[in-house]
Amino acid sequence: MLKPVEMSKIRIVCMKAIAPSVIRFLHNISAIHLKEAELPNFSRAGPMPSFEEISSRHLKIKSILDSIGRAARQPKRKITVENPILEADEIISASDGYFELLRQKEALAKELEACLASQKAASELEGLDIDFSKLSSAHLQFFLLKSSEEKIKQAQEALSRRKNAAFLPGGKVLLAALPKQDDAKFLEKYGSIMPLPKLQRKPSEELSFLKGEEEAIRERLSSVEKKINRFVESFYHRLVALEEDLAIQSERSRISTLFGASASLYYMEGWVEKSKWRSIQHMLKEKFGKKIHLSEAPVDEHADLPPTKLSNPKPASPFQFLVEFLSTTNYREIDPSAILFVTIPVLYALILGDAGYALVSFFLAHFLVKKSKPGTLLNQISKIWRISAMPAFAAGLIFDEYFGFTHSHIFELLGLGHIELYHGLHRVSSITTLMLICILVGMVHLALGFVLGAINEWGHSKKHAIAKLCWLGVEISGFFLVAGGMFGAFAEFLAPAAGLFALSVAAMVATEGAIAALEIPGLASNIMSYIRIAAVGVGGVILAEAINELLLPRLELSPMGALLFLITSALYLAAHLFSCLLAMFESFVHGARLNVVEFFGKFYKGNGIRFSPFSAQRVYSQEASDSR
Repeated sequence: MLKPVEMSKIRIVCMKAIAPSVIRFLHNISAIHLKEAELPNFSRAGPMPSFEEISSRHLKIKSILDSIGRAARQPKRKITVENPILEADEIISASDGYFELLRQKEALAKELEACLASQKAASELEGLDIDFSKLSSAHLQFFLLKSSEEKIKQAQEALSRRKNAAFLPGGKVLLAALPKQDDAKFLEKYGSIMPLPKLQRKPSEELSFLKGEEEAIRERLSSVEKKINRFVESFYHRLVALEEDLAIQSERSRISTLFGASASLYYMEGWVEKSKWRSIQHMLKEKFGKKIHLSEAPVDEHADLPPTKLSNPKPASPFQFLVEFLSTTNYREIDPSAILFVTIPVLYALILGDAGYALVSFFLAHFLVKKSKPGTLLNQISKIWRISAMPAFAAGLIFDEYFGFTHSHIFELLGLGHIELYHGLHRVSSITTLMLICILVGMVHLALGFVLGAINEWGHSKKHAIAKLCWLGVEISGFFLVAGGMFGAFAEFLAPAAGLFALSVAAMVATEGAIAALEIPGLASNIMSYIRIAAVGVGGVILAEAINELLLPRLELSPMGALLFLITSALYLAAHLFSCLLAMFESFVHGARLNVVEFFGKFYKGNGIRFSPFSAQRVYSQEASDSR
């Protein structure tokens, strides 16, 4: 907590002959963050000799699995993979027939689709009792007209008035015969002219024939699907386990590209948690003896940046998630997760400041925590929101705000008379006091940032650390100068404050240059940003009080009065729900902004390397040795 987990840089040299076993051991203990290793007389190693063999099998097994789909029922227990290469070859060989079945299924599906389309076309002509294969004439041309029954009747009347024209009605279609020299364009006003179908028999007979074809196609398709399902049932669980195991083996074969290599040795470098180094060293020595050499390497402060692993109490884990979401903490700076555990809820509470809204905030956040997937952004933000609702309830008690009412007003609404248990700090009537509180909170918040910044810098640049403390001096002395010069407060501190201000500015210019002095107004702007706490909070109070004033339901004992009571109650609840959601959103956004922009800007750099140990997670498979 407050500092990342301390890391040790380690070096491992092993015989090439035992490298696969060493890599497997490191993979299984999941404790070493491997990095690129460089050493004189050692060249960059390539992937293990087995890489091509493993990766090619992995791609083929993955393609089979992808063709099946991953929605099938997963194995209930882990499957032991004895020899992944041999098992993969067996399944790949068996899959030749499977892929042929898939091709057959695709061809039959297209054939079925064409058959159904032909059925649809034939069914539209079923009312025409004529063999289309015999429609040919040296003197006549034939047309199919498709339209509504009313338009078909009109077309029949028009055709009956023409010489040498004939027609055959069939429901919503009409077969017309015209002399070849006649123009058939007049038919277009009665419907759409369709091309003559290529039928070998009457439409009704064709439809019957196509239904028989459909049945035969479906039988063949069903037979092919049963064979595919038998393959899936036989191999799916082993495929899932084998694909996982081959992915792990492929990663192990590829990791050696980070190593240095000589004719007979591999050289590795990595990072481990300092507290675990001795036990890891002991395990490797015990397993590989003199075939492996391990040592702790010195860390170059300028060239080596250890990876970052944060460790915080469980309640602070959502804030750690937020920090890592923004940017991984640099190994050499303070982890702000535990600090945000305090600052984010406090600023949220000062802005929301209503006990009633805080309760709604808590239960809504709790609902989202339960309904969202653990570890997701929504889940972690909801946890922060839920934690922040607790001090917000306390702030509501201090401000005496309960859905825009004071506690004494609620007693009056309940018919208990005027009961005043305490006198709260009403934010609207005490705006000056509230603004002063917000400025003081902002100063403390920024002062903490400067102190953290000085601590971060002290280890590798004392000049920059002193500059951070100079900014702290400017902030403190500036407060007393403004308070004394403009408001007549703390008059006895004016002279010391002026001296501290001059000394701080001089030291700041000496450490950071003259340009630093031009940024002093920016510090005043940062402090004034915290007035938004008062502005946004008071706006929320005014909105809640306006809703109570304008929409508070009042019951009158009459039918119309009861109806109006129900309508105003619905409007009142909806308005307060909107006001509550708006207040919660604004409180969270503005509080987060003050933490991330104003506060983080004073000390946090980020851009660290997340600790990512060489590890494998097995869900469906286990190695042969793991099962014994």
